[in-house]
Amino acid sequence: MKIERPGGRSIPPELWDDFFKGSRLACARLITKVENSPELIPEIRDKLIPHQKGAIRIGITGPPGVGKSTVTAALALRALMADHSVGVIAVDPSSPFTGGAFLGDRVRMHGLSGDQHIFIRSLASRDGHGGLSPATPHAADIFDAFGMDRIFIETVGVGQAELDVLTCADLIILVLQPGAGDIIQALKAGIFEVGDIFLVNKADLPGTETLLDSLRFLFEINGREKTKSAPPILLASAIQDQGLDEVFAEMERQVLGIVQSGRYQEKKRLRMEHEIKESIRQNLWERFSTLTKAREEIHVVSGHLVKNRQSPYPYIRKTCAQIKFEFTNERSGCENGE
Repeated sequence: MKIERPGGRSIPPELWDDFFKGSRLACARLITKVENSPELIPEIRDKLIPHQKGAIRIGITGPPGVGKSTVTAALALRALMADHSVGVIAVDPSSPFTGGAFLGDRVRMHGLSGDQHIFIRSLASRDGHGGLSPATPHAADIFDAFGMDRIFIETVGVGQAELDVLTCADLIILVLQPGAGDIIQALKAGIFEVGDIFLVNKADLPGTETLLDSLRFLFEINGREKTKSAPPILLASAIQDQGLDEVFAEMERQVLGIVQSGRYQEKKRLRMEHEIKESIRQNLWERFSTLTKAREEIHVVSGHLVKNRQSPYPYIRKTCAQIKFEFTNERSGCENGE
């Protein structure tokens, strides 16, 4: 996220006025801005944070084809029936060739779109490689300030290590289905640890008992923290709307526990810490590469290293030393009034 420079673009005051008056169009336009104009994110965050009301962010994740969109729609409907205001962020994969996305998840949730207490927004994954769009956390911030108290975040189909949802959600529902290949391969890294609720969807299909046995076995051998009990494993058939009442009840039970235990505030702190680190990292790189034309140099140097079968680390050490020199020099110049 690039920090906006003085004199750059900013959000028109009338857009903010409309947003805080409850305009859904203004809400949509702000999300478009965090998606297409990341240099405006600092201004948007500055303005929104005092107005956030503490929405709970629920991640819906899992491998491709397990029915995440249908599960998300069913849980969002139940949240509406429980008098929550609901935001849904559905992330669709971008084409590696054109950068475009089909945004089909919003089509699947069409039946919810007429209710004024729900706002559904599809985002293209774009440069995100962890199951989410880079704009996802900022879109969730916008929904929070707009008055949504339950925000569902549906990831693209994730694999073994695409875990951006961990830094974005307060509670994660991991959706699986029977007969989808080697469950141990699917869960052996990373993704196994993220679920607060394990949901076996399409539980009417053959292989459900085998999947349940595999999950129970994995919980036993995977060495989960002794202070943390194994997550519940629930069965459902979202397309038939069966078992989702139990899933929603468990979700709300865990939400209550997160809030009452103080874990909700800790999760918010971790999100803030992650944002600070990522912003500093990106801005340091942007400033350094501008000062030294590092992008062009790295392009040339990497080709040279490959051609001569040389290690990159001498160059990396030299560059890190140069970074220290550049910023020390810059700071000294400021201190001397130059």
